[in-house]
Amino acid sequence: MEIRLKTLTPLWTGGVDRTCDRLHETGLIGSLRWWYEALVRGLGGYACDPTSEDRCEYAPRKSDPPEKQLCAACYLFGCTGWGRKFRLRVVDEQGQVIKDALAANITFCLKFLELRPITEEEKWLLAKSVEIAARYGALGGKTTLKPQKGPMGEDFGIISWIGASRTLQRPNDIQAFLQRFRQKKNASDHPDLRYFFFASGGFLSRLQMNSLMGLDGKGRPLKNADEVQKFLQGKRGTSQSDAISKKLFSFCADDGRIWGYARNATMRDEIIQQIKETLGQEAYTVKTGEEALNDL
Repeated sequence: MEIRLKTLTPLWTGGVDRTCDRLHETGLIGSLRWWYEALVRGLGGYACDPTSEDRCEYAPRKSDPPEKQLCAACYLFGCTGWGRKFRLRVVDEQGQVIKDALAANITFCLKFLELRPITEEEKWLLAKSVEIAARYGALGGKTTLKPQKGPMGEDFGIISWIGASRTLQRPNDIQAFLQRFRQKKNASDHPDLRYFFFASGGFLSRLQMNSLMGLDGKGRPLKNADEVQKFLQGKRGTSQSDAISKKLFSFCADDGRIWGYARNATMRDEIIQQIKETLGQEAYTVKTGEEALNDL
């Protein structure tokens, strides 16, 4: 399967000395998996957090088949004891492998090469994960720094969808397919596409973002921040605890793009209302993750 895209901003995939020294496929795969997990959860399936203690692991000596030991995301992207089912190649319009970091206004192709058979359901989920990231969100790293002043606040990861090499019809019962894998209750703070919000044609400044997330002008948490604000603002890492990403993002590129996610539909709708009040009468459109799912 091949998917053609175009960068509207540089694409950050990691590198040495905190610089994007070249194109790192692993950094791109990590971002693809994040969106894949959100889509799986949005369709009612379970996807583990691969950084948590409860992440999937495959033990071939166990009597349970891989599907029962692994969530749908790990079954495709791999985990301890289970290799990824595909190899990713990023190529230019002439089919040559791209090695340098991707700048803005570059048309490129994601080539997914099967290492083991990939089901039609997985191909559909993978293609739609890329499409959602391209149409509404962002791909790659450095997106959590938005918006900020100076070079750290430059837009990264905004891409446009051109198309896939083949038409993939939505499987008749994708929910039944997802039930074949390891089942647990998804944590409420894990991204679930149903509870995402997307705004196009609008942009939030740093101070507007801080206000929505319950932060002061210097980005420090306010003592009177409510639960919605605390969820959105995330948490800085310490020597005793890991950092927790914020949940609200805003970009200037593509005439303005805002996206993020909430714990549930009630919180999502509250955040959307706050964004509308902040943006005022600007010409922008808002879509919920549920609406995006219905469009797939």
